[in-house]
Amino acid sequence: MIQRRARRALLAVTLFFLLFFPRPAAAAAATTAEPEQFVAEQFEKLNLGELESFIKRVDQDLHNQLSGFSLEKVLDSIRRGKLDLNLASVFKSLLDFLFREVLTHSALLGKLLVLGTILALLEQLQGAFEKNTVAQLAHGIGVLGLLTVALSSFTLALNTGREAIGNMVGFMQSIIPVLLTLMAALGSLTSVALLHPVIFISLNLLGTLIRNIVFPLIFCAAILGIVSHVSERFQVSRLAELFRDGSVALITLFLTLFIGILGIQGVAGAVTDGIGLRTAKFLTGAFVPVVGGVLSDAVEAVMGCSLFLKNAVGVLGTLTLFFMCALPVVKILSAAVIYRLAAALMQPLGAQRLGESLNLLGNYLFIVFAAVAAVGLMFFIALAIVVGLGNFTVMLR
Repeated sequence: MIQRRARRALLAVTLFFLLFFPRPAAAAAATTAEPEQFVAEQFEKLNLGELESFIKRVDQDLHNQLSGFSLEKVLDSIRRGKLDLNLASVFKSLLDFLFREVLTHSALLGKLLVLGTILALLEQLQGAFEKNTVAQLAHGIGVLGLLTVALSSFTLALNTGREAIGNMVGFMQSIIPVLLTLMAALGSLTSVALLHPVIFISLNLLGTLIRNIVFPLIFCAAILGIVSHVSERFQVSRLAELFRDGSVALITLFLTLFIGILGIQGVAGAVTDGIGLRTAKFLTGAFVPVVGGVLSDAVEAVMGCSLFLKNAVGVLGTLTLFFMCALPVVKILSAAVIYRLAAALMQPLGAQRLGESLNLLGNYLFIVFAAVAAVGLMFFIALAIVVGLGNFTVMLR
């Protein structure tokens, strides 16, 4: 009897100290260490091989073009559970890169001005000797030489835009599976099931249509427009305008369809996932005996870590996509500025038709710039939708 009373007293004292004198410092250390450790472990389990290869490729271009910024450093900071960015220095580096590209294209400007001056002199000689076939022949050869130089640079800028779109499509195909995996870890199974086929089909279709339909239309419109400006007998300016308007209309149509379909599919899945997760958490906490509340809190902690990791990967993907689009766009924009500047300087020299042709090429390069920027904007919005859907699901939960 005495031993039994002693055991009861010892048990009561132990429970008293456990209830009223807990160890909050150890608990706080454990709670702060567990999320960081879980983020690191979950990040290592992700299949990031293809994504890292794209990041290294873009980072090499950034190292060559922009100093002081590295995407690999951002990736390492995500591995440590941190994310440090200095956007002001990034935009300053982009402005410096734009001025350097304009200076690089100054050699093209010099070639165009020299050829334009020679052609202006030949036009004066042709006017002085109306029946001088030698002057007419020399003028025709000079026009062909100048247009060859201009079109070679125009084709190079067009290929730069085509390559940029191909790289962005490949990058999106590598990062979307990672984001969808993290969305599935958040419980957004319906959103993943709806978005997976829609995103991949639309990405491939969009890239193929822009590269194989829109860019050839722009190139044909530029050639026809130059022919109409140079030759007085052969006029196809209306056909050139038709091709130009068709390319712009197709870009607008693709942008509207891509964003509309992706947004509708995503919101429908997010609402379903949010209601399902809220119901599952309530049932777990209410009907699972003893450990139901602890289990639901643990699941919520895991989902919170997955949410942080998904947002961090989304920020990294947005930065990579931004630079994959920004560097080619700056090159195309600098070439367009050079064409417009050459056209403005040729007009006082007397080469009116050649100035109009170069001005036309500059305008079409602005359309190429708009096409690449529109594709980058589409993919940026797609990343924002995928990242935001996980947050929306958690908010509904």
